[in-house]
Amino acid sequence: MQNWEIAKILSHISFYLEMEGEPFKPRAYEKAASAIEALDKPLKEIYEKEGIKGIEEIPGVGVSIAEKIEELLKTGKLKYYEQFYKKYPLDLNNLTRVEGVGPKSLKKLYEKLKIKNLNDLEKAAREGKIRKIEGFGEKSEEKILKSIEFLKTGGNRFVLGFIYPQIEAIVEKLSRLKQVKKIVVAGSVRRMKETIGDLDILIISDNPKPVMDYFINLDDIFEVVAHGETKSAIRLNNGLDVDLRVVPQESFGAALNYFTGSKAHGIHLREIAMKKGYKLNEYGLFKIVKNKEIRTAGKTEEEIY
Repeated sequence: MQNWEIAKILSHISFYLEMEGEPFKPRAYEKAASAIEALDKPLKEIYEKEGIKGIEEIPGVGVSIAEKIEELLKTGKLKYYEQFYKKYPLDLNNLTRVEGVGPKSLKKLYEKLKIKNLNDLEKAAREGKIRKIEGFGEKSEEKILKSIEFLKTGGNRFVLGFIYPQIEAIVEKLSRLKQVKKIVVAGSVRRMKETIGDLDILIISDNPKPVMDYFINLDDIFEVVAHGETKSAIRLNNGLDVDLRVVPQESFGAALNYFTGSKAHGIHLREIAMKKGYKLNEYGLFKIVKNKEIRTAGKTEEEIY
């Protein structure tokens, strides 16, 4: 099994434990899942070389969870997880993407309405059944419907709260590379939007090739969309598109501004620049003098504003 598969199972166990009202165990499993996602080598390789002791030495992974990881590596299955799934046969991959649906609320929805997947949830909401359950109401039902509709019509979008640990893991891995001088997440993630469609990462590096090579070999990759010296793109198994761009230090602020702001904001800034005799793009702010472009800002966002 790959690291991302094991991490997902541990994350699902954490969710199930929260459903059952466990106070401390959920955090332990979520912490272990995050630690595994951040590893720069396969668990299988660690286990083959060092045995269960090697797994126990991973920060955030205790003895009990290490034993469960060993079972997954040996058999591809985990009885502890299967017990939960037998009790709650839920499509957590999709249900956890719905805003307003957490462990406690999902337990109620399953016990009262036998909701197992996104279709069940949508049907119950449209029929007005969810608002009748204690703890829910008309507003929460509308919120669920709106979130489902958004997921269906807005392309493959992700609730930031659920996807953020995976984003952190990717950034953590890249930031550990000696070739990376600086790394920042841009786009809708930096704007802290409730849902995101993709992930944009900017880095400063004098030697980007090893970074790009490492990036396209991360765990949990469904396909490599592009691989270049200054830009690469991957699609993860959950459908999230991740773009990595190498930016010159003198252009970092301009690039961060360009790839963070909304389309409308970007157009507005460029219009202001033009009126004042400047040109603004992802490379910097340039003063137009006798048809020549003279760089005046771009290293930081503050310089541009």
